[in-house]
Amino acid sequence: MDNRALNKTDKVKNDEFYTQIPDIERKCSHYKVPLKDKTVFIMYIMIAFFAASCAAFSFRAEEPRFIPDDFLGVSPDRSPLKEKDYALLDELNATWTRRTLRWSSVEKEQGKWNFDYWDKYVDDGKAAGKKLLITLGFDNPYLYKNHKEHRDLTEKELPFFLEYVEKTVLRYKGKVDAWEIWNEPNLHFWKGSDARFFALAKATAQRIREVDPTAKIASAAFWRAPERFIRGMFEIGAMEYVDAVSFHPYALSPAGAVKLFDKLAKILADYDFKGEIWSTEVGYPTSGVYPTRVSENNFPSHIIKTIAGLAARGSRTVVWYELQNDHNKGQEPSKLNSEAFFGIVYPDLSYRNGAYAYRLCGRYLAGAEYVPPQNIPKSVTALFFRREGENILILWSERPMKARLSPAGNVIPLIHSIDSSAPPLPAPSVLTITRAPMFITWEGETMDFQLIKSN
Repeated sequence: MDNRALNKTDKVKNDEFYTQIPDIERKCSHYKVPLKDKTVFIMYIMIAFFAASCAAFSFRAEEPRFIPDDFLGVSPDRSPLKEKDYALLDELNATWTRRTLRWSSVEKEQGKWNFDYWDKYVDDGKAAGKKLLITLGFDNPYLYKNHKEHRDLTEKELPFFLEYVEKTVLRYKGKVDAWEIWNEPNLHFWKGSDARFFALAKATAQRIREVDPTAKIASAAFWRAPERFIRGMFEIGAMEYVDAVSFHPYALSPAGAVKLFDKLAKILADYDFKGEIWSTEVGYPTSGVYPTRVSENNFPSHIIKTIAGLAARGSRTVVWYELQNDHNKGQEPSKLNSEAFFGIVYPDLSYRNGAYAYRLCGRYLAGAEYVPPQNIPKSVTALFFRREGENILILWSERPMKARLSPAGNVIPLIHSIDSSAPPLPAPSVLTITRAPMFITWEGETMDFQLIKSN
């Protein structure tokens, strides 16, 4: 996510929440980098997140969905991705890795190309059996007299960018599984006009398609679901060549993330878009100043609810941000830097509590079918999945309540720990359902579910 974007408000105003709040937009346009302004802006962005969280919402999807075997991935930006790291990804049931192959990393001087680092990344990833999502993007300092990236490519610079796209796609044709065009252009990763980005996105997708007609192309990875920006992309034809729409449903809560999926799907339906929706970044820091931070205790719950909720809605891919913290346990350099606290594991590869939740989702949801639950009242949030004779039921409720599962024959439902390596335990005859999701599995047929009224 790289939320240095919180200091850069010129593009954030394109998010629909800001366009609906002119006073916030006007005030934010004056903010620079100082901490006091950053603090004020964080307050405004919290207002935007809160505005999105107030509408009535049901977590359940009403239509059955098949979840691909390879739906789950990670952003390994802080990982060296050596052999032991790939073994960890296997353990976590993570299939995809997402990285940004920055233009300036392969052409540091004009005409001098060096792909050595990325050759190894691609070869190692494929040898490890991973699927590679690579983001193409950003500027190149050699284009400018001040030797700094402008993140605004005009018609003059665009041919140089397209040369980088062509060389990269041709080099990794048949090895990279999907290409993504730029990261979060509605935030600080793009600083030019919307119209210029739309032109770049269209030209890039077209060039990829020319180089590799079979390539899987994802759109720009939108931060949240900026309606006017996305509609602008469609209106100019920038989505003509893409197979999937990529977005980052960062929100204050799992419900907020799933609501953003619903919003995006509604926008795409207006254009009769038949491709897929990919959630190529989502996550929560457990410390720092970001408004999306969550407590350590609630971290596993947020992971389960977010991944399961997006999968049930039909997100083809869910890429978790981030694989690693940038410090080991007890070695936090600062409690203020949220970017340091997104990981599900530490650099020494020991698990944070969220890793157990992520692993459960990979183990049980990949290759499953979401089935709208029957005979479960809407006062309980229930997500039900079936795969190869296994049943998976995830339950939670905003207020505590009791319920009874009625297994058939000798079937024994098991409750899995979502935050530790403790083995699953037989479910009691009466379940106490709370805000923390209960992850239940069993083999065989479905079960009857009955709420028990409290006295």
